[in-house]
Amino acid sequence: MTSHSEPAQLAPEAIARWTGLPEEAPLRLALTRADLDNLLLGLRTLAIGQSELAAALVAHLNQDHGACHEAVLRAGELSQAAFGRINGFVGAVMAGAVPER
Repeated sequence: MTSHSEPAQLAPEAIARWTGLPEEAPLRLALTRADLDNLLLGLRTLAIGQSELAAALVAHLNQDHGACHEAVLRAGELSQAAFGRINGFVGAVMAGAVPER
């Protein structure tokens, strides 16, 4: 799994394009495999992060402060990586969607 240290930022141009699209209009969209990888791996990373949060809770209940701290840190890192991937996918959708004609 590739880690993203900085979440991908949505381009203001992509946001402006997206908000300019009619809300009820069907959209046509071409995505690359990399775009879909961002979505799928982002969702997978979120699920793994949720598991880390569950592990942190169990460690906390068992009063294992070290394990709790480590699991919370891992969950935060996974959340940041997932956010970057999902933001990359959202950016691709916003930048590439066009109304059906």
